[in-house]
Amino acid sequence: MKKALICLCLLAAMALTACGGAKDSIETTPTPLPDDVMNQPATPDGDGEVDSDMEMTPETGAELTADAELSGMVDKIYEAYPVELMMMTTSAVDLSDESWLTYNTGLTAEQGALVDAGVLSESMTGSQAYSLVLLRVKDEADAQTIADAVLDNVQMNKWVCTMADKARVATFGDKVLFVMSNSELADADALMAAVPDALGVTFDYENSKDAEI
Repeated sequence: MKKALICLCLLAAMALTACGGAKDSIETTPTPLPDDVMNQPATPDGDGEVDSDMEMTPETGAELTADAELSGMVDKIYEAYPVELMMMTTSAVDLSDESWLTYNTGLTAEQGALVDAGVLSESMTGSQAYSLVLLRVKDEADAQTIADAVLDNVQMNKWVCTMADKARVATFGDKVLFVMSNSELADADALMAAVPDALGVTFDYENSKDAEI
């Protein structure tokens, strides 16, 4: 709990800074966080480094391990297209908690039941508009359905005082890759273009959208 409070203080400080600099930019209303935000899992370890392998599930406090295959793919993507934001971490998507599942992926519990595992890669500061989600579906035939659901329903203004302006989604085999970003932080198009070579795959389906301003 002490670590969580320290992290929340940091998030609050970063949020105030972001809001202070947003006076001349587009005003956004961030997506409300789930009620259990005090137990948001990802926190720095004792050395100030982010533990990208483990997180605490909001409801039970049990350790949730990020899927090794998916985390490894994210690492390879970042080797091909580095995303250098403050306190970046890749953590497991908790498929059992609908509020966090919807907040992070846009999926409902029913849609989440079609997913075998997922990871989320974001900055922990809460004020940098960048998010990458990589999911593995149970049935490859459901990949496009899940991809469209994520693209349509993830809120591009989920952060404090900032928002993504571009979102991309693609499927390959039983994987669904989604990325959204403020273009000043990372180029979602360039990242997605680097993925096929980075992972040695061919996209079966692609789609994108721009923020509605």
